Amino acid sequence: MSGASWIIVTIPVAALGALVVVALGRDSEATRLRAEMRANVDRGGVSELGHAQAISRRLVVANPDDGEAAAALAFVDASLAVDYGMETDREARLILGRSFRADPPPGPLSAVVAAARALLLLRDGHRGAAARVATASAEAEPGAPHPLYALGRVRVLNGETAGGARALKAASVSSPVFMVARVAWAEALLDLGDAQAAHGTLRDLLEKVPGDLRARLLMDEVEQALGIVGTDTLRSACPAIHDRWPPAAVQAGCALARSSRARRRGARGDALAEAEEAARLAPEEPRLQAHIAQALAQLGAVDQAAGFLDRARRFAAPDTPALAWAAAAVALGRGQAALLPRDPRPADPETNLVMVRATLAAGGVGAVPTALEAVGAAAVERDFDLRLLARLRDTTPGSVDPRGVGDPVVAYLDGLRARLRGDLPSAVASLQRALSGHGDACRAAGEYLTILRVLKRGVDPAAWNLLRAENSSCVNLH
Repeated sequence: MSGASWIIVTIPVAALGALVVVALGRDSEATRLRAEMRANVDRGGVSELGHAQAISRRLVVANPDDGEAAAALAFVDASLAVDYGMETDREARLILGRSFRADPPPGPLSAVVAAARALLLLRDGHRGAAARVATASAEAEPGAPHPLYALGRVRVLNGETAGGARALKAASVSSPVFMVARVAWAEALLDLGDAQAAHGTLRDLLEKVPGDLRARLLMDEVEQALGIVGTDTLRSACPAIHDRWPPAAVQAGCALARSSRARRRGARGDALAEAEEAARLAPEEPRLQAHIAQALAQLGAVDQAAGFLDRARRFAAPDTPALAWAAAAVALGRGQAALLPRDPRPADPETNLVMVRATLAAGGVGAVPTALEAVGAAAVERDFDLRLLARLRDTTPGSVDPRGVGDPVVAYLDGLRARLRGDLPSAVASLQRALSGHGDACRAAGEYLTILRVLKRGVDPAAWNLLRAENSSCVNLH
């Protein structure tokens, strides 16, 4: 393609009429649009990035030699692809190939182009090459925020969360108005377990960019980790769906947040429905995919969780915190030994539950109080499942929670308590009601089989049908 025709294919026909003012060559209008483009890139919310994308497209179509607009468009497209899983990476490659066959001379333009290239390499799974490009640009342009941001995102998705947080902090300090780096920094802090620092970073950011939906979803994660109540953060992060807005990553994040809330209040059916909705909506964004995998595994949908975890591994290293903890949840759900990732533990109620469940599986009932102490009494009180686990050592007859009649986790823990007091018939009766619908259904099956053998009783093969449908790799099915 020649001239501007190469990029017109990426622009809806209805938008072409808006190009006339710029195409006529009015320098004052182009200058105004360029300033607006820069401001939107700096503000960095998904809506603002969308505006920057539209403006930079207009500028490039009007003047294919506008290097600043082309670089901004490539950077925005690459950022949307990495942070939101949008399919904008193809346009970014076209722009870089057309406008920057050779690297621009050192300076701000070179830094933005290098950042876009690093993010595209990251999106393609070439994390080593992405790190080399971002590092070289950050060294060549000290203090430039774009390559520091790209370097931070590369490090985080390469499992170097602490190093990524440092690069993202440096980008934020270098350019306090560059909000996209602040959001990514807060996300890294949350994954490092520092919810208080993430809260302060997001609070300051949302005062400046109150409409940043990604920042609001992260703030909701922070509030859930810290037990902050009485806010409308989730509602404000999840506006009504209209004409494919908000983006799928935001819609999936909202469904996932609702799923976690439902599980923690004991509404397991609602939690699974929301987690499956999140899975249906989720784009190729690895942290989101890993969190969905962890939620599904905790709710018993272990095969589905494993599939999501495999998808996430195409875009991020297995030892990133979200992926590592999701892998532990899947292994635990399959009845395997779950080697918990090393500290720091992400600030997340779902991760707390994985840790306590893994402690029970590895160390038995006697090890659970220490794990619950590490989680904290306030977090235990806010979580239905953790409250159940906290009462596990009480072996007096009766349900661990009378309100949980019919709940499979209640049945599982009732079965363990009955076994501890030596009441094997009651243990079998409880465990039979715990063979599906929760993350420890496979372990319940193992307990059930062991006690049946002791009692010299057979088992109905149909008892495994639901478990096999949810969790075909459960070790106790084989």
